[in-house]
Amino acid sequence: MKYKKINEATVQCIITAEDMLEYGLTLSDIFERNEKGEGFLRDIIERAHDEIGYQINGENIAMQITPLKDKGLVVTFTDEGPMGFKDILQHLKDVLQGVSDELGRQDQAEMESGQSAEGFDENRRMFVFASLHQVMQFTASIPNSVSVKSHLYKESNVYYLVMEKNRLSYKMFNKISAQAVEFGNLIAVSEERMQYLEEHGECLIADRAVSRLRKIYLA
Repeated sequence: MKYKKINEATVQCIITAEDMLEYGLTLSDIFERNEKGEGFLRDIIERAHDEIGYQINGENIAMQITPLKDKGLVVTFTDEGPMGFKDILQHLKDVLQGVSDELGRQDQAEMESGQSAEGFDENRRMFVFASLHQVMQFTASIPNSVSVKSHLYKESNVYYLVMEKNRLSYKMFNKISAQAVEFGNLIAVSEERMQYLEEHGECLIADRAVSRLRKIYLA
């Protein structure tokens, strides 16, 4: 594992496929938030103190997890809570391009097309949830007055909620995104990832997923 301090409150940790194997972990352990995965993520935060002198000053930890092509992960976390969520999003391009360059494992064709960096869409965010119940819990936390252009997919027994900024202000978009990480995990969105999800996943709700699930949950 390799740690990088983004600022005093935010740290990025690169976890290789070899690290995952050493800990006996799979991506499912992380995204399903089972006991093994949660313990591993807590260990990453605790080790940050020894590795780079990171001090946790707040009680709320916001975390963003980005899977890598080699089955590794990039975990970015901050103790600034929702206020630090914007900083995490600003570093997604670095996660998509810089990490792959550093590990030297990025597919050559993708490097030539530049999709890893240029395909990143800051106006569209994707969250992965271990269960439909978690998705519905999140949607219920969004006020009825907030209309979110959104779509729900299922692939490999996990649920993907894609939200688009559309007419929302960035302030509101960031706010509801920060709420989402309390129930699921943020993953980076690119055209390639969306195409893969559309081809291999099942589209459960094509439009207005947030409002429809919120209505069902609160009925």
